[in-house]
Amino acid sequence: MNMTRRLTNQDAFDGAMLNLLTQGHSCVSASGQARYRGPRGKSAIGALIPDELYVTSMEGRKVHHWLAARGSEYDALRERLGGVTPSLLDDLQDLHDRSGACMPNLYRHLALAGAQRIAQSFKLSMSLVHRCATYQHIRGPQIFSAGGTHAIPAPAPAVDVSPVPDVSPAPYLAAAPTPAPVPLQLTERPHDDLDLFARGIAKAIAAATAHSLDQPGRR
Repeated sequence: MNMTRRLTNQDAFDGAMLNLLTQGHSCVSASGQARYRGPRGKSAIGALIPDELYVTSMEGRKVHHWLAARGSEYDALRERLGGVTPSLLDDLQDLHDRSGACMPNLYRHLALAGAQRIAQSFKLSMSLVHRCATYQHIRGPQIFSAGGTHAIPAPAPAVDVSPVPDVSPAPYLAAAPTPAPVPLQLTERPHDDLDLFARGIAKAIAAATAHSLDQPGRR
């Protein structure tokens, strides 16, 4: 915003509200009296006054008092604020003064609610004010020191496990030794043994042949 040009109602509204929302607190003296400027910032109207036009004699007076005062001391300021409706300036400063008594964490909420009421009364746009309020809620990057607290992972869900029955292993049983084949005992007459083997083989062949012929379908 050009701090030397003549302001409109929308200019004054945007400038005053952006200052209050960004600053986050009212400008008051050590005794709690509202000021246009102070060590902790500016008031709603103080934000509209350029550095070169501010004089300490403004403090303690209402806006319309020094705008209507005679003399050249406030000529440049009257020119700057001459296009702004006086009641709008009064409402902006009154919002600043009344919001200063609230808790710090509620200041911006009250200022935003008051801005909505003022915008409706004077048919002003809330576009820039809403963007500023949204920006105030955007969380920037978080920086943690190297020795800071680290995030603790969430514990894994508990799983019920049925107890395993205590089954003792079966005792090792050695396999029974396979009996060694009994060697064939030959008689003292090998020719007789061979003859005995031949007769046994012949009987086995004959029995197998007879069994095959007895089955149905065989000829």
